[in-house]
Amino acid sequence: MTTTLPTPVSARLSTRQQVAVFGISLAALVLPAVAYAVSQGVDLAHIDRAPVGAQVALFGQAFAPALAALVTWAASGRPPAWGFRRTPWRTLPAAWLIGLLGTLLAYAVAWATGIAGFSADRLGAMLGVPAPVAALVGLLPGLAPYILLALGEQLGWSSLLVARLAETRSPDRTALIYGPVWAAFHVPMMLFLPGGIAVGVPAAWAILMFAIQCMALAFPLVWLRVRTGSIWPVLVLHAALNASLYFVAQPATVLGPDSGWFLGEGGLLTAGGVVAAVLATIPLWRKR
Repeated sequence: MTTTLPTPVSARLSTRQQVAVFGISLAALVLPAVAYAVSQGVDLAHIDRAPVGAQVALFGQAFAPALAALVTWAASGRPPAWGFRRTPWRTLPAAWLIGLLGTLLAYAVAWATGIAGFSADRLGAMLGVPAPVAALVGLLPGLAPYILLALGEQLGWSSLLVARLAETRSPDRTALIYGPVWAAFHVPMMLFLPGGIAVGVPAAWAILMFAIQCMALAFPLVWLRVRTGSIWPVLVLHAALNASLYFVAQPATVLGPDSGWFLGEGGLLTAGGVVAAVLATIPLWRKR
């Protein structure tokens, strides 16, 4: 396929060495931050109650990939392919739809089957407006904070890791590498911090479900990035998934005793919904 990523330039390090520097730098940033949060007794379900320093350490992890990309740039002499360029306008609604569908499919099944309850009142109460208005706010203006957080991640994942891998690999092979690495980035928080996994759900189950989501999403993320050369569709997809989950689906849901096995980032229905959304939207992102 034709790629719109920048032409490779000379660097002090090979591509493999640059990827290694990125990975080592990322681990050096993430693991101490998680260790500090653990030492402060942070519960992710009540992160607002954590000490300020611990909150900064955790939210700062969203920018760890970007910082690791800067370290790699300094070591190699070759800048990341930042991707701040215009993209065909159709790619942005397509990216938004993929993220929205992944969440909507999962929670709609849960509401319809009784795995969890639906409450329009709970959704509306979040902003003190009718539920449809709250949903629109969450899915449109609500993207803004998640685009900022996604930017911190994707300046590392998309602008460095994906861009480097895609120089010598197809988008599919690049996605097969990126997906597991992206999932692994989140595992320390899931394993070591309370609230990262729903109560009563085995860690292995939650991590597997989360990894499936990352693997599925890696394909549209990589294809959109390589096709357009732009980071904007990647940011919109990433942000739409999080905004639809945390600003709409979860506030509208009344959890049952076993809902943790099916919903949230470590749930079976969430994994299935994301996979279904990616497959259903193939014509929107997989174009040669």
